[in-house]
Amino acid sequence: ITYAIPDKPEGASRALSSFNPHSWAYNPQVKLYSNNLETAKQLLKKSQEENKTDTLPTLELLTTITYLPTAEKIKAGWEALCITTQVKVISHPPDQFQALLVAHQIPADPDQYTLWHSSQSTNLTGYHSPKLDKLLEDGRQTLDQVKRQEIYQDFQRFLVEDSPAAFLSYQTTYTISRK
Repeated sequence: ITYAIPDKPEGASRALSSFNPHSWAYNPQVKLYSNNLETAKQLLKKSQEENKTDTLPTLELLTTITYLPTAEKIKAGWEALCITTQVKVISHPPDQFQALLVAHQIPADPDQYTLWHSSQSTNLTGYHSPKLDKLLEDGRQTLDQVKRQEIYQDFQRFLVEDSPAAFLSYQTTYTISRK
């Protein structure tokens, strides 16, 4: 269903991963999930054949009021696949959900242990991967920035390929300091 999401959120470019492109650890060589309805249809059909079902899921997409227009565009993309989608506005993320559209500010240091490590309660997706847990652990224990960059670039590649989340856009943040 990631292939059915619009490519460019209004006023932004599509994010490739959970790392900001201005980060020293950013990996521009991750798999790209550009909007491609035909690929989405083929993959959905393949999934139905593998699961021996003709039934398409009904999805509930939760979001905040801020992202409601984007959620409606995602809904339209999913409904183009004949997936019934209901959008529901929430004030805070629940413990359980099918699909959730929210923003998360990524810290300047690219350590995303709290977001993706399986041991963390702040891992909203409930994503679990021993391989990625190990990369996150290694990344935060390594002082050599070149080695950390390699680790975090591998992390991004594997995370995007596993696809526990679809990355839509990067938030613009400003750092103000007084001299």
